[in-house]
Amino acid sequence: MKKLFCVLLTAVMLFSMVACSNQNGGNQNGGNQNGTSDNGDGSNNGGGDSQTEVRQVLMGVNSSQPPASFANPDGTIDGQNYVVMQLVDELLPQYEFIYEAVDQDALIMGLDSGKYAAAVGNFWHNEKREASYLFPEYPIAGGVEGIAVNKKYFDKVQTLEEFATEGLKLTPQEASGAMYDVFTKFNEDNPDIALVFESGDVIASGEQMKWVIEGRYDGAAMFSSEYDELKETVDPGDELYFVPFYAVKTWVLYSKAETQLVADIDGAMKQLMDDGTLSEVAVEWFGYDVYKYFE
Repeated sequence: MKKLFCVLLTAVMLFSMVACSNQNGGNQNGGNQNGTSDNGDGSNNGGGDSQTEVRQVLMGVNSSQPPASFANPDGTIDGQNYVVMQLVDELLPQYEFIYEAVDQDALIMGLDSGKYAAAVGNFWHNEKREASYLFPEYPIAGGVEGIAVNKKYFDKVQTLEEFATEGLKLTPQEASGAMYDVFTKFNEDNPDIALVFESGDVIASGEQMKWVIEGRYDGAAMFSSEYDELKETVDPGDELYFVPFYAVKTWVLYSKAETQLVADIDGAMKQLMDDGTLSEVAVEWFGYDVYKYFE
């Protein structure tokens, strides 16, 4: 009797196992009850739980534009532009950015040919580029204009307004130059502290720096990149310092086909802008927060 009971119990258990198998298995190809295929790891190819496919995006990076971007002797890439794009990539798990360091001509040729999805460099905006490429909402950095000022004014002058308040004199400005218009507008907006300057011929920035060191003028307007390049040779005695006051936005250029990529990058750039990360990176590489000088 006991033996018969064991046989019946075993039969019942086997029947239950078969029934459960038929209910849960559905079909021999690994499908689930929804008709989608099972990948064996709990995910499936037909629902919202599937893993996002990572897209590799090849970008060209300017190899000789320090401190924005440059290639080291060992071939590694560095610079503010490069660091920002890496931070953007970290916020976008659906992409993997891959970089090639090339010169400016190869950068544009690669973008035009479709080799690169983006050209990472400090590009100015103009109508011709607007017609050929996508511009994002957020600039990557900026070309900063400022004044090389004699260090005897360091304690009193750290802004353009303070330079004007002290009644200091700028080197002559070319009447057709961009800075002439900037300074003229400043005087129109601030008649009580108008800048002292006059129009003149185009003079090399290095020569203007020498005039300031000699005391002929108190400050010379130029791009920060010019000042950084000339500082060591023109001012070996460290008699000048740089006062930034204005920035022209610079951009990463994208292929016209990359609308979704640009939208996603803009979202990441907004996050990095809002939480102060972009400003921190700018100070690390440029010595100042370039973003606060945008109008």
